[in-house]
Amino acid sequence: MLATVVITLSGTAPGISQDSIVDEAVKVNQQLWLDYNPTSILSEYRSLSTQISYRTIIPQVYNRFQVISTLDFRNKRERGLISGKALIKSFRLGGGVIYTQNTGARDNLEFRLSQGLTFDIPTIQQMTLNNYARIEERLQKTFDDSGWEAGFRFRYRIATQIALNGLHLEFTEGFYIPLEAEVFINLKKTERFNDLIRLSPGLGYRFKTGWRIETYLIFNRTKNITETNDKSSDFIMRVRVYSPPQRKDNGEGPPGKAPAFD
Repeated sequence: MLATVVITLSGTAPGISQDSIVDEAVKVNQQLWLDYNPTSILSEYRSLSTQISYRTIIPQVYNRFQVISTLDFRNKRERGLISGKALIKSFRLGGGVIYTQNTGARDNLEFRLSQGLTFDIPTIQQMTLNNYARIEERLQKTFDDSGWEAGFRFRYRIATQIALNGLHLEFTEGFYIPLEAEVFINLKKTERFNDLIRLSPGLGYRFKTGWRIETYLIFNRTKNITETNDKSSDFIMRVRVYSPPQRKDNGEGPPGKAPAFD
């Protein structure tokens, strides 16, 4: 009798799958994202930015490794109809690979391409709203007998930075507040990891050497984070490190600029 009770408590209860236990745990979860972001200035109007990232989730559901690069073509037109500046700031082409090591499930591989543009919306003198709209093509493969699955989505992000130097306090020198909000519209959703909305308030510090570090506390709403889970609320701590832009044009021509945001 005692042995039967012990076996029942230590095992999985009848009618409850391990997947359902995991799904209950990840409906509200915590995640950690770590990013390293180098940028290369290729010419006066071109730059290449790369995001090298590690992401994990608590409870332990997966470890994710991703490398995504974006080629930024800055608009050569300097004058426009709004505030004397060009409306479209740049055009972007991106691509990368994402590998997800799942716990208790088969791993997932994704290749991703993107095309987009950035534009600014001037508000007040101290603040400009940076906008980034893009289309992504996602090709996913789960390491089982299934084939490749294609998905498409539209992403729209609005971001700004609030400098704290204007407070005229010595300890705020170099600090700024990055704020981002992003929506995801899945035109053709993939089997896994279909984000819906992301809110990202943060705190950043710019070193005199050109390095930057940003820390975010993010709320993310996701679909299909596991094979059987529908939606989850993700609370994320994200740390981003930016190295100083490196000039790769051999010093020929006027120096280019790194993108204001990625």
